[in-house]
Amino acid sequence: MLIIFLLTVFLVLIHVPVALCMAAPVVYVDGNESGDFNCDGIDDHVQINQALKFVAENPEYTTVYLKGPFTYVVDSALLIDSNTILEGDSNATIKLTSSANWARSQPMIKENKSGSHDITIRGFTLDGNREGNRNVVSGDGYYNFIHLSDCQNISVCDMYLTNNHGDGLKADRCSNVKFCNNNAYMLGHDVLYAILCSGVEAYDNIIICRTNSGLRLYNTNHARFYNNTITSESSGGAGIEIQKDGSDFAMDNIEIYANTIYNTALPGILVFGSGSYSNSSAYVHIHHNQIYDTGTDSNNKLIGGIVSEGFNGLIENNVIDGAYGNGIAQDKTYYHSPDGSGYVLTVRNNIISNIRSSASGIAGYGIRNQLPETHFFVLQNNSLYNNLGGDYAGVEASPWDIVADPQYADRDKHDYHLKSKAGRWNGSSWVIDNISSPCIDAGYSLSDYSNEPEPNGDRINIGPYGNTRYASKSEIDMSNNSSDDDNGNNGDEGDDEKNDKDNSGKSSGGGGGTGGSPETPRNIEVKELSQVFITNGKGVKFDFSKNATCVLYIGFDSKKTTGKTTATVEMLKNKSVLVSSPPPENVYKYFNLWVGNSGYGTSDSIENPVICFRVNKTWIREEKIEQSSITLNRYNDEKWNPLLTSLSGEDGTYLYFTAETPGFSPFAITGRAAAKENVIDIMPEPDIEIPEQNNESKGPGIEVKPEQTENKVTPEKEKISMPGFELIYCIIGLLGVLCRRR
Repeated sequence: MLIIFLLTVFLVLIHVPVALCMAAPVVYVDGNESGDFNCDGIDDHVQINQALKFVAENPEYTTVYLKGPFTYVVDSALLIDSNTILEGDSNATIKLTSSANWARSQPMIKENKSGSHDITIRGFTLDGNREGNRNVVSGDGYYNFIHLSDCQNISVCDMYLTNNHGDGLKADRCSNVKFCNNNAYMLGHDVLYAILCSGVEAYDNIIICRTNSGLRLYNTNHARFYNNTITSESSGGAGIEIQKDGSDFAMDNIEIYANTIYNTALPGILVFGSGSYSNSSAYVHIHHNQIYDTGTDSNNKLIGGIVSEGFNGLIENNVIDGAYGNGIAQDKTYYHSPDGSGYVLTVRNNIISNIRSSASGIAGYGIRNQLPETHFFVLQNNSLYNNLGGDYAGVEASPWDIVADPQYADRDKHDYHLKSKAGRWNGSSWVIDNISSPCIDAGYSLSDYSNEPEPNGDRINIGPYGNTRYASKSEIDMSNNSSDDDNGNNGDEGDDEKNDKDNSGKSSGGGGGTGGSPETPRNIEVKELSQVFITNGKGVKFDFSKNATCVLYIGFDSKKTTGKTTATVEMLKNKSVLVSSPPPENVYKYFNLWVGNSGYGTSDSIENPVICFRVNKTWIREEKIEQSSITLNRYNDEKWNPLLTSLSGEDGTYLYFTAETPGFSPFAITGRAAAKENVIDIMPEPDIEIPEQNNESKGPGIEVKPEQTENKVTPEKEKISMPGFELIYCIIGLLGVLCRRR
């Protein structure tokens, strides 16, 4: 009986899964009989799914770990549950079997249940075995690597994805999706494709496209793509693709930055919408990217550096070099154009250079607008250089842009740091060049520059390193750093005067514009911004609610749609560098006022413009200003022009005025001092006292000393002789002589 019992126990034990003996929380899968679940290279999905199921049913376990080196061949999808990590060695590979003949939309890895959460996939290789499954068309929904639906908290990181017919990670109706540090080579569709998702983050990925884009969003919001390197081998689509369709989903919080995108077949970044939706629901921020040699499918018309349709956005501090077709363009894309209008792209601080023509007939423009009736550009402080077809097409040139060689450190090696005599970062240390780029300290005056190393000129650099710790340094004019002069001045005043002379008369100030203020930063005492969304035919009011300056608001009726627009007030310490001389009367304040893009604030764009400002009563009282003389003056055509100014109200501290203006430019608030009256008091006739005569007297006389009164005209002291006094004196003397003779 004992022998029979022991034999029974032995038979039971050899059929117990090894998983019952494993150490928590990891379950190991191997191909050499050393794992908790062991595979043989055929139908390995069976054992891997057993391991995944075991972890799902035993909460004390968290991880299924694939040991390598081994290739796990699967002929069915792997099913992953909530709170599960599927991890592996870098030389562990899950490979699709040959001649799989799966149905469309069946992926290699998917969620086991709808609504799953906290899913992590990391560390191993996925091989789509493209060569063994040639009976399907790439990009048609076959053999996606990972497809998760209605899931939360997804992380796919540190993977090598290669050689399939479909997507890398396809996520639909998911939230909090992280895709990072993956290496993807030649996939059959998008490497990351997020559909109807929220909270998507993709960073530190290296992607070589084959069929479609590297990173793609469809009706997805709250997304960030950054620090990715995306290219192709002369095939595929855009590097990054952002797509909105219809009004059900907003896409107004999309950020794309610090990516390197090159040699893509279509644009480096493609942003577009279709259907009917509010234009305020589509907004993208694209900044600090390096985009070069994109649009290599030269026969296609949808090529360039950045192409957009149906989106508002801010595109700043990018470099776009050597792209085919266009640097930045608003143009019709694949699908039907959106129904709306008034889409505005603000383009600032970018370098757009060496744009090439295409076989499809695009001449090679820096900035191009093919949709001028519904789409608009606001241009602010860009650098354009050597663009084959010209710098602008379908868009007005901006006076704040510069056209000059940006002086790249090494264009052939795609090193877009700016040369600098003061210091340029070369990747490991700071080096000195024999020339400085004109893009240093040439960016938009209101852009943040605080991350740039000192000396930074108190202004952002144009290009992808502007406002970063690797920004090229500014030259210091040592002549302005000398010790104080004999009058106690430190040289700044003289330098300001030189700037005034150098800049006076260079701008009439007539058009206004926030393309970047030409004012020297040291002359700006304080500035305040206000933003509104401008639509054709509607009244516009910019409120400066912080009361940082003397301007309270500006208003006008718009004749054009420009979308989100910025107005800036710069209150100055002295007269603007744009003016040659001060106005003729006493000046209360100088200020500059810029609205929208350069050229916007004219009669072609606005009508009935008005400015509301205030004047402190203390200044009026101390300077004895005639209240009725207070006037707002606008500098235009190299002269000061007084504007029609009306008193609109007052309180205990200020008088409030409104003035009509034909445009926006430098202004001065002036007033005339009241004429001073000479007041002479009529003094009463003084009592006359004849002083005693003595031997030292030099003659009779009276010194009149009228009372001294402050602010009254006092007559000079004078000696007054009595009329006929000498004659009387002689007669008395003569009578005395006659009496003595008698």
